[in-house]
Amino acid sequence: MKLLTCDEERRGQIVGMLFGAFGQANDAHRQAIYTKVLGDIPNEILSKAVKKLLLESKFLPSIAEVVDASKSLMGTADDSTRVREWDEAWNEIERAMQSTPWGHTPVFSRIEIELAVRSFGWHDLQMTLAENMPTVRAQVRRMYEDVCRRTKEHGHNEYILGRNKTGLLQPSAPKPKGLTSMSDVLARIEVRK
Repeated sequence: MKLLTCDEERRGQIVGMLFGAFGQANDAHRQAIYTKVLGDIPNEILSKAVKKLLLESKFLPSIAEVVDASKSLMGTADDSTRVREWDEAWNEIERAMQSTPWGHTPVFSRIEIELAVRSFGWHDLQMTLAENMPTVRAQVRRMYEDVCRRTKEHGHNEYILGRNKTGLLQPSAPKPKGLTSMSDVLARIEVRK
């Protein structure tokens, strides 16, 4: 039988707490699966994600929900890593349409916003008449949601194929400004305790 390291043992305790809180403490096989699959999430973040899920979930969260909660915490610790909700993205696009001089291209906070705008066409967006804006907004929203879905899928595929060496929680888009390492994010989470 393999001996657990302190990290693996601690991760097992965190997962055990999650299962115990939802009345499934006897499901050792599933706990082992969760512990193994969530092994690339640092224990500090995993512990906080489990606490978040205990407060928000009515049923035992799936592995995907634990990963999403961990990413959410990372986004709170460093906003530049957080994928924007559609309304935030559209507000940023509208501000850019109002403030960017004709013939220039704005710089957006996230690659997903930039790709959606590029898919529609920046100049076409700027030339849209007010009466057509609701239709255009719906089209850009669909493009944005598609880009976000593909970015997430690409990040997961890169991680699973072993091409993403930085871990499951790192953004799959280009590295945001100001974020130098996972330890920076961990330090920011610790400061907000």
